[in-house]
Parts: sequence; structure tokens; C-alpha cells
Amino acid sequence: MDFNFNELSSNQRYHLMTQTITPRPIAWILTENEDGSFNLAPFSYFAALNSDPALVVVSIGNKSSDTPKDTKKNLLRTKECVLHIPSLEHANAVNESAATLDYHDTELTRSGVTIAPFVDSLPRISEAKVAMHCSLYDVHQFGDAGFEACYLEIQAVYIDDELVTTDEQRTTVSASILNPLGRLGGSDYATFGGSLTLKRPK
Repeated sequence: MDFNFNELSSNQRYHLMTQTITPRPIAWILTENEDGSFNLAPFSYFAALNSDPALVVVSIGNKSSDTPKDTKKNLLRTKECVLHIPSLEHANAVNESAATLDYHDTELTRSGVTIAPFVDSLPRISEAKVAMHCSLYDVHQFGDAGFEACYLEIQAVYIDDELVTTDEQRTTVSASILNPLGRLGGSDYATFGGSLTLKRPK
């Protein structure tokens, strides 16, 4: 079946894209609210871009036509965040943190997660096995729906010791132990079902 995207509504495009561009990694982002409390929200329009500088991009929309999501509001104000890679065991907490709350209501309580010291300005989620302290590198607005591509530069990374092995060649992070949670379309999530190793051709 063929679909002409020029003939589809924004909502129709969204549903086709989120059901075919799968699985998508989830950026579980913690930012600081104006009152010093913390906001936590998941985003699956998320990808790694570059390693020098170390950049990722997260696309963040609005709550409504003229109200930015709290993550974007905080990120544009403070210029920093902590980005977590959630595991399967965090599925319910991730889902709970996706709820639309008033600005000063914290998703941490709703999600049942706790925080641990990380960098001077921001904590990390204790339960997450990977956390990245990021600074806002650039922002690019596009379209009419209020979406902005937030380019984030990774400044520091926490990785749970049980994931890491090191040798003279490189540091290896175990994908199976991380067991990352992925996003599909609708209300569906993807689990890590295993991996296939193929040597790159010369």
C-alpha cells in the first residue's frame, strides 16, 4: 500500500512514522523546574548524531499549540539536562512519567523513582543504568506544530558497573544487561530480544 505524505494530516503521518520507524530508543530526560524541583519525561524522537562533538538530538513538541512541554521550557532556560537510557524494568515508570501534569507537579513521585548525586547542578535517576549529563548545543525549530530539534552535547556519562568491561582495546557496554526499552507505535514498547554480531566487510 502506498501513502502520499503530502495528502495526509500531521496526525496520520505521525502514526505511520511511529509504527514503521521502530524500535526507537527512549531518552528519559530529567530537567530542573524553576522552583528547584525536577521534571522527568520520555522522548522517542531521539538519535545519536556525532561523537566529536558528542551530540544527540531529541525532538520535543508542545503540550498545546502555544504551551511548550516542561522539558523544553526547562532546557531552554537552564541549558542542561540528564538523559537516561531506560531498561525494561523501568517500563511502568517511563509510562507514568509521560503523563501531562501541571508545571510544578513532579513526575518523580508519580513514577516511583529516586535520585542520586551526579553532577554539581543536576542529579540522575538512581534506578537507571545509564545517565548522560548534557548541555544544550543548539535548537532548530521546524514545521507549524511547535516541534523543536534540541541538539544536546554529552558532557559526562554514568554507566552501572555491571554493564562495563574494559581491556586495552576498548570499553564494552553489555546491551543484554542494559536490556534497553524501545518505543513502537501506539501504546506498544519493544524489549531487547537478543543481538546478532556480524563483522564489517573490508
